[in-house]
Amino acid sequence: VWFVLAMSIRRDLNYPQTLNWMISGFRWMQKVVPPSSSIVKEGALTHARVRIGSNVFKHLFYKVVGKLGALKADFHGLSTVLFDGTCATMPDSKENTHKFGKASSRKGSAAFPQVRIMSLMAMSARVILDVAYAPYRGKKTGERALLAKIVNRIHRTDLLFVMDAGLYAFNIIQDFAQRGQYFIIKVPSHVKLKFVDGLPDGSFIARVSEKIEDFDKPLTRSGRKHWKTVSLTVRVIRIHIPGFQPFALMTNIFDQDISAHEMALHYHKRWDIEIAYDEIKTHQCARLQGQTPTTFRSKRPDLVEQELYATLIMYNSIRLMIAQAAEEHGKDPRFVSFLDSLHHIVEAAPLMAIEGEKQMESSYSYLLKVIGHASIDRPRRQRTNPRVIKTKISKFERKKPHHKSEKRDIENEMIILRCKNE
Repeated sequence: VWFVLAMSIRRDLNYPQTLNWMISGFRWMQKVVPPSSSIVKEGALTHARVRIGSNVFKHLFYKVVGKLGALKADFHGLSTVLFDGTCATMPDSKENTHKFGKASSRKGSAAFPQVRIMSLMAMSARVILDVAYAPYRGKKTGERALLAKIVNRIHRTDLLFVMDAGLYAFNIIQDFAQRGQYFIIKVPSHVKLKFVDGLPDGSFIARVSEKIEDFDKPLTRSGRKHWKTVSLTVRVIRIHIPGFQPFALMTNIFDQDISAHEMALHYHKRWDIEIAYDEIKTHQCARLQGQTPTTFRSKRPDLVEQELYATLIMYNSIRLMIAQAAEEHGKDPRFVSFLDSLHHIVEAAPLMAIEGEKQMESSYSYLLKVIGHASIDRPRRQRTNPRVIKTKISKFERKKPHHKSEKRDIENEMIILRCKNE
């Protein structure tokens, strides 16, 4: 178990090197390890991984999440949680390709199989609360199908779910409303909103309707389903930022003490989950040149699933240490460097492994101090970037010297558009 967890933060090392890193404290400080660079026979670690399977790590992942306790309220008594999906690559073995599939490309298919992942992240500590995954291609493998699996497992009413337009589904927001859960979601262009009443802050009350299957009625003789029209009352916030197309947000927060402008700014923080994916895929799963340029290293589907849970366990563990260190230093955990913290943990782990209980407590306390001082040198800035590319392979203009980041004051530039029906 410890080896699988260790290899999820030492993607730059192969199996024997990862094991040597784990026991390096015993080797060099206590000199109790045999003087050989190969401690076990080739293939033994893979066979052990196959034996233990993925269920142990799935259970461990949810056990770590369960120890989080109450999440920090960051928006009017609610804890903001973010939904978003991503894809992760793996070695191009026959087993992985058969299980997960590949993305299509102009030349036929992508180089590597991919697994589609949907995560639910707590924004305050940037910790992954739940995950669902599926093959890249196939029926019910899309992001909304994976989102529905997670939603059905979450019944807390102290959360604020924030989602992008690509995750919109009427049945999802209806489930939120029926359970007394709150959401803010970007409205896709195809959704029709019926104006009901305007509010002083520029937002308005509307009704959104859709036909859904009526499960109370049996199928017809010909086997057809019965349908019924269901309506939902929502609050809509139309937003325009100069230089961009106007868009709308939908929420079931009707408290007028929470202004439309405040909710629009809070929705902008949804991008924090993209930062979490970057920390996992770019830094935690970083490879050295010459190694397979994939997120995961396993060539068997069952070991890919095992590695996925192990990666999230270690990411959450690092993030919890960052949160603890930030609290002791009076900082926001989102502004403590994940990369620097990871490097400090990698340096300290082999040495702390050989220490006694009292000495380890002292070392852990010192490690938290070091992490607490690992501030991000360039915190997230208010800016926008032009939609251009370096190599002309799409409809966007080629990137040129005058295409540079522009500073934008979104808070003051943002305009709340009133509904035309008022």
